[in-house]
Amino acid sequence: MFVTKCLVNGSLAPAGRQAVEDGLRRLYAERFGLAPQALRVEFTEIATGLWYTAGKPSRASMVLGSVPAGTPQAVRVALMDEIARMFSAATGAPYDDVMVVAADRAA
Repeated sequence: MFVTKCLVNGSLAPAGRQAVEDGLRRLYAERFGLAPQALRVEFTEIATGLWYTAGKPSRASMVLGSVPAGTPQAVRVALMDEIARMFSAATGAPYDDVMVVAADRAA
């Protein structure tokens, strides 16, 4: 089971949440052949004004996930870009404010 955690700046409408889940499942299926039920997506909403960077309110959101151990860097970078673009389109978050992690999955 792969788990992806989405830390959302502000609230996310049900349609946006579903679009993110569907987008992540599609990307993991395309890149790694992962079945939809093998990816769990969790959301934590951070109230506007409670997320800071360098002491100032931030618009950042984060998508924290993993990839199969040994995934080539080029594949990892492409996936992170695709996730950031998909998340931005699904939620309206500015692309430059979407941080993505694609760490090696623990054994």
